[in-house]
Amino acid sequence: MSGQAAAIFDVDRTLVVPSSMEKVFVPFLIRRGYLRAPDLARYVLLYLTRGLGGDSSAAQNKAHLQGKDPDELARLAAECFQTKIRPRISSEGRRRMDDHRRKGHLVVLLTGSLEPLAAQIQRELGADMALAARLEVKDGALSGELEGLRPYGPEKARLVRELARTHGINLAESYAYGDHHSDYQLLDAVGHPHAVNPDFQLRRRAAQRGWPILHF
Repeated sequence: MSGQAAAIFDVDRTLVVPSSMEKVFVPFLIRRGYLRAPDLARYVLLYLTRGLGGDSSAAQNKAHLQGKDPDELARLAAECFQTKIRPRISSEGRRRMDDHRRKGHLVVLLTGSLEPLAAQIQRELGADMALAARLEVKDGALSGELEGLRPYGPEKARLVRELARTHGINLAESYAYGDHHSDYQLLDAVGHPHAVNPDFQLRRRAAQRGWPILHF
């Protein structure tokens, strides 16, 4: 089967360690006064109302951003990235990405973090594209909901297969890097999966499947 090989990287706790970009960003927004107590109360209320649905529910809850200025969020994302997130990018992750680029692979970032943050790390690392969580804007303000892409769990694998169809990617020759058990379907979709800084469940699955286990 012909087609270009891709290198697909999860971001949080794979390239950015040891935590996620949003776990750095939210405290930054609080310190800068962009988020206040009522905003955080909305987040907690929605989390409890929708049920404790695990990581996916938490990742998709953006109620704390309801009514906020998207342009200001993008500006603060750039500031937070440069001062707080950029120093957390794994040097080994950078090296791996550079190696894939030299080999002519299409470099893709696939993350459940917000688009304004993903745009910053895409620019920093020179990735060809970044697929991230897109915030809905209504009447010039953030609605507190996501629209379109929701790159989490099985959705990551679906997005990668769609990308393969639209960009002529040979998944059998492609590489993927992920840290969390929810990345399992993504890793299973390519010929060269890598578990990076894996949690217990992914480590166990990787060992069962004979996948390389890396530590960035």
